[in-house]
Amino acid sequence: MPRSCLRVALLVAAGLAGQLALHFLAPHLARTWSYAHLGRRPVLPLAAAALVLALPAGGALLAARAPLAARAPAPSWPHVLALALALAVLLVPAGFVWAPRAICIDPWVFVQAVGEGTARNARWHLTLWTYAHARALFAPHVGVVAFVRATNTAVAALALAALAAAAARLGGTRGEVALITLLAWTAFGVAQLVPGYLDVYPVALALAALYLWTALDALAGARHPAWPIAIAAVGPFWYEGLVLLAPSTLVVALDALRRPRGAARLAAAAGAALLVAGLATVPGFGAPFAFGAFVRQLGADTPWPAGLSPTSSLLPATYVATRAHAAEVLHGLLLVDGVGVWLAVVLVPWAAARGALDARAALLGLVVVPWLAFVVAMDPLFGPYQDWDLFAWGAAATSLLGALGLVAWGRACPRLAGAVAGLALATAGVHLLARLNALDVERGRHAAESPPHVRVP
Repeated sequence: MPRSCLRVALLVAAGLAGQLALHFLAPHLARTWSYAHLGRRPVLPLAAAALVLALPAGGALLAARAPLAARAPAPSWPHVLALALALAVLLVPAGFVWAPRAICIDPWVFVQAVGEGTARNARWHLTLWTYAHARALFAPHVGVVAFVRATNTAVAALALAALAAAAARLGGTRGEVALITLLAWTAFGVAQLVPGYLDVYPVALALAALYLWTALDALAGARHPAWPIAIAAVGPFWYEGLVLLAPSTLVVALDALRRPRGAARLAAAAGAALLVAGLATVPGFGAPFAFGAFVRQLGADTPWPAGLSPTSSLLPATYVATRAHAAEVLHGLLLVDGVGVWLAVVLVPWAAARGALDARAALLGLVVVPWLAFVVAMDPLFGPYQDWDLFAWGAAATSLLGALGLVAWGRACPRLAGAVAGLALATAGVHLLARLNALDVERGRHAAESPPHVRVP
């Protein structure tokens, strides 16, 4: 076994052990909202300890098993839709039983807008229009909260299915695909949006996941590049933050150009993207390609005067440069996907230096990097603790990128791969035990640790 394998394994394990220590010891730091409350019920520390003891050992035992080493098939649209439907059947009822409690006013603003039916907000233009009309058409007598809770859970089920399909494009064997899928599904930014979440972010997660899956399919030569490029083009009309997908379409475009009839295929993809973006303005604006009206409405609907900067939705540079902001960003990353981010930080550079990565890593990286810039620069009006979901959908990309790095390292270091993979899954599981549906616990204390930025009532 190469000595570098052991060194890298120890580094990965040290970072994961640090995250576990935060959960088990719950030190009283200046900010605790990313790791607190594993001990809120006596059974949770016991369950967490069981994960830490069982999963690394189980991973080491299972890694070489023949069924897991078999080649994994690539899923088709029918397979993904069938999985999404099966997950929705299971998860929609769970979304009513184990729904999270809102910790700021945003979910109720979204629910109220859906209930009014005529409300407009360009920040969630197509989401709001679709939800309001779907409720009026299919469920006029269902309460708006119940409708949003059920619909968002079904949408999140589609996100989970798309992430599993993306995992099938990143892993080679059944074991690798299962590992990547589990790491994506257990990322807090993914898992917390699943059970009956009452805001726009399940839609953002689903579109991001669909984009990543179709883009990875296109890189494999199994799908026309028009699919991911069109999803990236229409995404901001569903949720404005999905504009951050745009840089990564360059990877899809360059790959398309290298293939037979690449220029024609790319031209068709650009035409499809322009068409769907143009049609996106018909609802609400009454005409296709009404981009000027959409942008003006988006400016009117953006609450930029309410935050720390009187002229921008971004944080002032003087605040970005503070230690307090750096700590809040680190806690935000730990909350949303501490495992995926750490795996990406350690293992992706290692794999890249050895030529073990390809265009798939570039695609994921060009989603993660703009998202990280967004995390650093965007002003969360209710503070990074209460406005954590503003950054949640990025976990779709960080979890896949970190898992891809783990798989690439594991192929070079198979003797250690199973145990490290088990430790990563155990750490993600412990994090969910501590924080899933528990953000409202001691909300006042955590809000004081990272107070709101709102300057106006």
